[in-house]
Amino acid sequence: MFHLSEAQKKFFDTFGYLVFKGLFSKEIGEISSAFDRTILKYSSDLVDWNHRAHGNEYRSFMAQFIDRDEYLSSLLDDERILAIYKGLLGEDFIYRGSDANIFECSTCWHSDTYGALLKYRNVKLAFYLESLSADSGCFRVLPGSQHFGDRFSNKLQSFLKNGDSLVDDLGLQDHEVPAQVISTEPGDVLAFDFRVKHATCFGSARRRRMFTVCAAEKIKEEDIPLFRQKISEASKLGIKSCYGEEMVRSAGPERMVHLQQCLENEDALWLS
Repeated sequence: MFHLSEAQKKFFDTFGYLVFKGLFSKEIGEISSAFDRTILKYSSDLVDWNHRAHGNEYRSFMAQFIDRDEYLSSLLDDERILAIYKGLLGEDFIYRGSDANIFECSTCWHSDTYGALLKYRNVKLAFYLESLSADSGCFRVLPGSQHFGDRFSNKLQSFLKNGDSLVDDLGLQDHEVPAQVISTEPGDVLAFDFRVKHATCFGSARRRRMFTVCAAEKIKEEDIPLFRQKISEASKLGIKSCYGEEMVRSAGPERMVHLQQCLENEDALWLS
């Protein structure tokens, strides 16, 4: 049975990411087909979204992605996904959603902070559906930069707070920043802390399909008001429910454990 080793947990605690080579290599054909099927079926919900973190270039984005398809929703029941999340977030982790992206651009150095209560650990699992390398838009990470509040992380953030490039302050192009460059093949899975600084370079070299599955530590009762504020931020994207219909409809008892806290506070979307 798949599980995280203590060494892997310590690595994530220290550096803010993990790489699981070939974790879904047997299923990647079906996953890729489900991606294309879902994008096509819900193409009217695919948004062309430009943002400074993506070089002010457009990417195509779809919210609540795996939630729209029964097969993709079942990834949240897979023992490998559960083992990663339980190992990093605890047995009672909460599922925080999913998005699909089609990139034909690079992304500048940034953290993923939108909608997340960052006093709790939030983790993304990224599935890249093309072979990617240093010169074709693979994932780059600054190990250890997730430790908000320490000198290294604060210095990086000071460079990024007024823009999304390190060029002006350090005289470096994004691809010249000392970083861990992680080439991936379809079937690999990347896990990373929302706060860790990451980027992609030379992303215009090819079209890249990817999606993420996101989760967080369960929120303590005293922080529920702050959590509700974060949930309400999704209403700005036109989102009216915490999860897509298929995610909830097909959920068994164990999956519901990881949906319950968001569902109990879903009205924050309507009251905002």
